[in-house]
Amino acid sequence: MSLVMGKPSPLDFPKLSNDYLNSEARLFLLDWDGTLTAIVGDPEAAVPTAADTEILEELSSNPKNDLWIISGRDSAFLQKHLGSLGSVGLSAEHGAFVRLANHTDWQSISVPGWEDTTWQETIMAIFEDYTAKTQGSWIERKSIAISWHYRNALPDIGILNSKECKDQIERCILQMPSNLEVINGKMCLEVRPRNLNKGVIVRSIIMSYGARTAPPDFVLCMGDDVTDEDMFKAIRSSSLNSERCFTVSVGQGSRPTTASWSLPDPGDVMDLLGKLAAAPTKDHSEL
Repeated sequence: MSLVMGKPSPLDFPKLSNDYLNSEARLFLLDWDGTLTAIVGDPEAAVPTAADTEILEELSSNPKNDLWIISGRDSAFLQKHLGSLGSVGLSAEHGAFVRLANHTDWQSISVPGWEDTTWQETIMAIFEDYTAKTQGSWIERKSIAISWHYRNALPDIGILNSKECKDQIERCILQMPSNLEVINGKMCLEVRPRNLNKGVIVRSIIMSYGARTAPPDFVLCMGDDVTDEDMFKAIRSSSLNSERCFTVSVGQGSRPTTASWSLPDPGDVMDLLGKLAAAPTKDHSEL
């Protein structure tokens, strides 16, 4: 299957709902920021509403559904705001930490090279320099990665400084023994170990089916930025039935993507999930 990036088609809801109703093992892989909730100026304000929580609870309580939220957020944020969703699997920092459904403890995932954190102080110094010269920007230091956010900066200054910052970090990385990469997220830069991405955890989830049950016959994977492309690639390059795998780019705009389908914004995502959660039978007209 070709994984060439391009413009996705608007989501075919009749096909998706028909495949959903006629499936027995469903896997949901959902990003958080920009997908299940809108991007906001204050990241701490990107929390689920009571209606969002009700939809996710109802969808994950269906025994045919295996629902994961796969986020770049740290485990503390996910546990605080989504930890009450016991039947939902949670993945933090692009797969570095996971909390399995119906479990309370968080586990770290071993990724070659990520134990070495000696690089972090050097990267922090660069980010601190650009934070000082970019009003409205801030640094998010996680366990495994470091992000610099400039969404609240003046657009022209933020974009210009982010390009300069990325160039400086890329030159710096070449001199480091650690296997690092710098990623352009949505109005942010993130430096992380090269082998740490959402595709790793998605492949791990898919492989776990072989050890416990038949593979999913319906997959819905949704995300909004470049870090979610690793999820889309993992799904589309897997051995799962591609006709029943829906990779959906949310708010895609003009950015090329490997996703096959698109939805305009997080409101459409929650509307879709609400309809699926409420589906009582295989009768297509019920959706």
